[in-house]
Amino acid sequence: MERRTRSWTLHRPGARASQGEVLRKLTRAVMATCLWDPETEGIDWALGDMRFLTVSAMLPGAGEAAYAQVFSAPYASSALEVASGRFAPKGAFAKLPVTPRKRGAVLKELGLTLAPQGREDWSRDLPPLDEAGCASLARTMLEALTRAFGWEISHALSASIIHETALGEAEAFMEGLRPIHVEGLLREAGLEIVEGEPEDEDSAPAFLVQHGAPLPFQVELMDPVEEEEPPALAWHYGTIVFSLAINVEEGDALALALALHGLTRWARVELPEEHRVVVSRHDSVEGVTPEGLRAMLERWLEELTAVRSRLERGPGGGDAED
Repeated sequence: MERRTRSWTLHRPGARASQGEVLRKLTRAVMATCLWDPETEGIDWALGDMRFLTVSAMLPGAGEAAYAQVFSAPYASSALEVASGRFAPKGAFAKLPVTPRKRGAVLKELGLTLAPQGREDWSRDLPPLDEAGCASLARTMLEALTRAFGWEISHALSASIIHETALGEAEAFMEGLRPIHVEGLLREAGLEIVEGEPEDEDSAPAFLVQHGAPLPFQVELMDPVEEEEPPALAWHYGTIVFSLAINVEEGDALALALALHGLTRWARVELPEEHRVVVSRHDSVEGVTPEGLRAMLERWLEELTAVRSRLERGPGGGDAED
């Protein structure tokens, strides 16, 4: 993927600017990161792109005392991370004007949660943002840097936006499928995400998706790959799994499974339990293009339409429940 980077000084120390003016500049930076104009798809961005905005608070004697970072992808939710500075000299944080206890209280008040690894990384997931949402996010970022870390208008703020895009490559390969890309794919297709599971060490990321009635299907990412130099998110995944679980009456499972096996073209049909039939599709996504990813979803939705049509025909299908 091509990486486009823009870095600039958001606020210079000693500049004659009010906090309101700094907030307006920050809001514009957030909008440039989180707003994806549908009319410029294929020109300025593609499905699978990601943007990262980093705003660093510079304090005397501490260097980059803290930073706020925003992650965004087309059609998908955004994420905010606030943490102590990465390059501050040893012992610098003892000089900060805000105590760790107060810092924690402020960040909790702003809706952020502390990372379980014990590092001082606070984060918050956000829905897909419009202009009003971007303005609200900018206020949260500035409040976090001022109230939780002691940044003042007399000190510098630096900013950078990284845009990872497949547009510059001949085949537009997506290097590493992440949950945020899958969320964007589903929302782009107009599908309703009923439930999404965040990444953690014990379970794979999964989304429960509503498509018609009454059975939602699941999208799960498997085969995690750790990235050597991650821009922000440390894992991508090698396999995507679409699945639909159907609960049936006693004695109907085998007949339904045989009927669906003869009906489906690309999916597998399994009987994991006596009263349960599972239709699923497993696809490798290493090096997949955005168009290839869309094609995987389209094939699954074709299968899903055929399966639901069979279930609506009565015995062996009409009694199925979620």
